[in-house]
Formats: sequence, structure tokens, C-alpha cells
Amino acid sequence: MISSHYPPLRHLSDVQEIEKTPLEDRIQRWDFALNLLDGCRIAPQRAALHATCNGDLDGPLVTWTFAQLEQHSVQVANFLRARGVGANDAVAIISPTVPGLFAAMMGTLLAAKPFPINWMLEAAPLRDLLIQAKVVAVIALGPTEGFEVWDKVTQAVQGMSEPVPIYTLHDPFGDPHPNDLLGQAQALAPELSFDRPVAQRQDVACYVHSGGTTGHPKIVRILHGGMVFRQWAANRGLAFTPDDVVLSDTPLFHIGGLLVRGLVSTADGHTTIIPSMHGARDKRYIANYWRYVEKFGITQISGVPTTLAVLAKNPPTTENISSLRPYFATGSTAIAPSIQERIHHITGARALQSYGLTENTSHATLDPRDGDMRSGCSGFRVPYVKIRICEMDAQGRIVRDCKAHEIGMVVLGGPGIAGGYLNPSQNEGVFLPGGWLVTGDLGSLDEEGYIRISGRQKDLIIRSGHNIEPRIIEEALLHCPAVALAAAVGKPDAHAGELPVAYVQLHPGAHASQEELLEVAKTHIHERPAVPKEIIVLDQLPLTAVGKPQKHLLQLDAARRTFSQVFQGVAGDWRMDVEMSGGGLLLKMSVPAEQTQSRREIEQILSGFAIRHEWSAW
Repeated sequence: MISSHYPPLRHLSDVQEIEKTPLEDRIQRWDFALNLLDGCRIAPQRAALHATCNGDLDGPLVTWTFAQLEQHSVQVANFLRARGVGANDAVAIISPTVPGLFAAMMGTLLAAKPFPINWMLEAAPLRDLLIQAKVVAVIALGPTEGFEVWDKVTQAVQGMSEPVPIYTLHDPFGDPHPNDLLGQAQALAPELSFDRPVAQRQDVACYVHSGGTTGHPKIVRILHGGMVFRQWAANRGLAFTPDDVVLSDTPLFHIGGLLVRGLVSTADGHTTIIPSMHGARDKRYIANYWRYVEKFGITQISGVPTTLAVLAKNPPTTENISSLRPYFATGSTAIAPSIQERIHHITGARALQSYGLTENTSHATLDPRDGDMRSGCSGFRVPYVKIRICEMDAQGRIVRDCKAHEIGMVVLGGPGIAGGYLNPSQNEGVFLPGGWLVTGDLGSLDEEGYIRISGRQKDLIIRSGHNIEPRIIEEALLHCPAVALAAAVGKPDAHAGELPVAYVQLHPGAHASQEELLEVAKTHIHERPAVPKEIIVLDQLPLTAVGKPQKHLLQLDAARRTFSQVFQGVAGDWRMDVEMSGGGLLLKMSVPAEQTQSRREIEQILSGFAIRHEWSAW
């Protein structure tokens, strides 16, 4: 499946040339688990994984060869089957990245359906995901200093109606736990001890939950066909070879980390470096980043825009980074043009923007590695992926296809489309007949197929009937050299319904006043209604594990600030909170039972706001 030579990717015409050959003639087998085994057999004695101890490049090193990785993975598969886990059963995997996580993922993919879950979740949402997926076993990081995974997992499992066994993974530089998965599996055969039919294209391979930027993750049924296609597409877009050496510093519980920086590397025979159990959140690792590139001969930079912003401020000094290839992929959120230019200047590598989502098994578009990158765009479509920009009606049906540069709903088709949500009721309006996926993102295509993503439809700020794209505000603020991250949301307003406000996080040591930031916004925003009414500087924006702003938290903050201000003149005692309920804001008010005047005053103020509210008394 892997070729050491790839023709150039410069224009959409190169994609169309590739598509003259049917995909079925390029991919004959659609079982991603078998691709992983093939990857282990390209060079069995080559290092599959190197792990350093939480960013300590000069400390001990743990190395697994591909032969060892295959053996551990097969033994895990045999162990699960011996414990009664069936091919259609879900096994939750809850752990930061350690070598054993790769064996757990591969072994479970051979024997059952792995369900990697965000190990930073609290016990209650963990339990909810475990129950939804009907997991029959959990593989989790055991008790480990600096991590609360074990406590949260055991709390989550204790709250379930049926007992679920927990098998542990461990810090590779620490001691195994009594119920260590690899330790228990090591006595089993290094060959599969059960009959395993070759998976077909539409077979469910694993479950992955969505990113949770809204606070309500959904479980997506990822297909073997989608994973195999993602491997093929990543190779085609980034010209991977078995000689690549990559960093695994993004979590394996989201689709990008799981595939392109995780299992695709193994299936391709890459050497993967695990710098820290904390990933890119480890400051010592980031401080040593360029030394990692030099020591291990890293060939492609890894990093979401938040990581790249830090690296741009801390360029290599004496390190030899000549092993880097001239391009790498990034995504998750918009990258500041200044950061993109700075990274290119200090490394010679172009940061190729991508656009994708879990429901499409990762990226649908990518900047052309050999062609032009257009500011504000995320490249053009991956071969065999179909993209439509559509006008939708109030019922979520497609009315028509939009013209070039006209903003509409991004609708995707093609071999990456997932098998829907685990809860079928959530498919309505998202997974359409004919294999189309309504992404919930707004965007436009130009005449040459480049896509510009405007933002999530639900994130639109509607000011007096005027639709404002948050990304216009965010991209404007990213022009300020002091700004590392920006996120725009709407705050409630009695007159306009909503007004745009922006939250920014500055680079370490940088300074910028609200007035300076507003001036930058006014300079780069050409729609006067979109100029934010307020810019709030935070020490750190709330982010998901993949670096996306958690806008629902910012919306809550903006609403709390708004109502705290408008209720300032209300006499008496009153309490207020805001929460997300039913996809929108809910204002919760409380006053003493006898304090009717305060309630009347607040009701009068709220009569001008389009926000749901409820009362309680104390």
C-alpha cells in the first residue's frame, strides 16, 4: 500500500487526475487492523516506539521494536477473547500516551471495538460514555503520580449497573500494577488464537467521541473503510514513507491523534516518538522540542496552532533540524499568518492547513504540499472526497448548491464518511441519504476548489438580524503579533439580540491593551457590525485537548458578565447563574421568597432579552 514516490500535488487538476483510477483499484483490502500488522512487518527490528520520561531527553529511554509491538498487540487480542470479549463488544481505553496504549489499541482492534476516551474527563461524563457504548471492559492508566485517571475511572465504573473489569496500563518508567494488561497477556501465544474474518469496508472498526467543544460529545461509529482510506489519503497528501520519524504528542482519543499521528504511523512503518505522557502540554518537552528533532531525526513537525505559536517564539539555536521535510500538516483551529510565516522561516517547513472532523474520519481537505497555500483557506479536497457548499432550509434539507465564494453549509461525501452516531436518533439532519454528511460548518469554495471555513453554524453571532462569522473577528485579531489565540462569541443584548465580543490569549511575555486590540480589529474587519464591542484578555483560553476553544464556556462567561452588569442597580438580595440547556443559554435566578420587588425589577430588565430564564427561592 505504501509507495516511496508520489507525483506532485499542486492543483485540483492533480486530484482529478488521481481520481481517473477508481479507488477500489488502489485499495483492495479494507481491514485496518491487518494494515497495522503489515506495518509491523516492514522492518520488524526497526524501532516502532521510543518513549522518554516526561520531556527528559537526557534521561532513560524505552524502546519497542515493531516485532515487540506486534507480539504485545496480538497477545492483548488473545487475552481479551480469552476473557469473553467478542468481536462486536466495545472496550474503553482511557490513558495518556504510553507504549502500552498502542498495543492496547491494536490488540482491541483485532479482537473487538476499541473506544478511546478522553482521559481528562471527570467521572460522571466518563460513566455516561461507558454506559452509552455498553462497554464490557475498560483498559486504563493505573494509579500514577500526577494523574487522576485511575480515581476517575474507578468512580465511573462503580456507578454502573453491571460490573466491568478494568485492566491497567502503566507509566513505562514505573512499575506495572497487579492487573497490568500486558503482564497478564504475556503468557499467551504471539499468534492469534481465534478465527478472525477479514473486515469489510462498511464494518465498524472502533468508536470515537466527538471533540466536545459544545460540552456534549457524541459517539461516532468509525468504519474500517474510513480508517484505511485515511491512511491512503494521508500518505498521498503528505508523501509519507517507512523512513519517517514522527512525534506522538497529541492524544489518541481524538481522530487526528488516533490516526495521522498515531495508528497510521504504525501502519506505515514509521518510528513514533512518545516524548511525554502529558504530550504537548509538557513544558519541559516543548522546551526541548528542537533537541527531539535533532536526536531522533524527526521528519515532520507535529503541532496544533497553539503548540506552533510557542515554538515560533522559541526557535532552534544550535540544534540540527535538517531531518525535517519541507511540509507538515496542522489543523484544529485557525493559525495566525505570522506564526505560519515564522515557522516556515525558522524550519523551512510549510504548515499545511487541513479541515476535517471526526464524522469524516479526519481531514477532508489539505493544502497542496507542492502548490500554493492561500491565506484563510484550508486547501482543497482530498482525492475521492466530495464537497458541496449548500443553502439549507429551516428543516435542514439541501435547497441548492452555492456559487463560488458564496457562504453556505459544508456538506461532505466520500469514503471517509463514518457509519453514523452510535445513538441513531442523533443522525437526523447530519448523515443524509446518499452518503452525505452535513458538517455544521459554514464555508465557501473559490473557482479553483480552495475551501474557506467561516465557522460553526451554531457559533454565528446574530446582531439585529445580521449574521456575523466569528472567524472574521478571530482572524483579524490574529494579525496582532501579541495574540496567540482568539475566539469570538455573542453576548446577550436587549437591543440587538447579540453583540460580538472576543477573548484573546497573548503570547508569554507579550502585552496589548484592549484599545490596541480594538484598533487591530477595526483595521482588519470590513463589516462594521462585526467589530467586537469588547475584547477580554485571559491568561489562558479554555481549550479542548486538541486546542480548539471551548466556545460554550466563553458564551457562558460573556452572559454572566452581561447580566452581572445589567442587574447592578437591582435592590435586595439576588443570585444568578447561567448554564447551557437544550443547546442554548438558560439564566437561573434566585431571590428570597418574600423579596417580590427584586424579582419584578429583574423580570422588567429581562423582558428585553431573548434568553430563557427560570426562578427559584430561598
